[in-house]
Amino acid sequence: MTYIVALAMLAAGLAQLAGVDLPGFEDKSALNLVFDALAVIFLRHGVAKLA
Repeated sequence: MTYIVALAMLAAGLAQLAGVDLPGFEDKSALNLVFDALAVIFLRHGVAKLA
């Protein structure tokens, strides 16, 4: 589930960088969405390795 949310954030950020405005994400910065999505993916991957 975490990966799905992160991938949605990544897709929305990349779409905003390409110039597409998405209604649910329009008040967030495109680069902020991309960085947050990558952080969630890498943190989740790191936690999974520890368990």
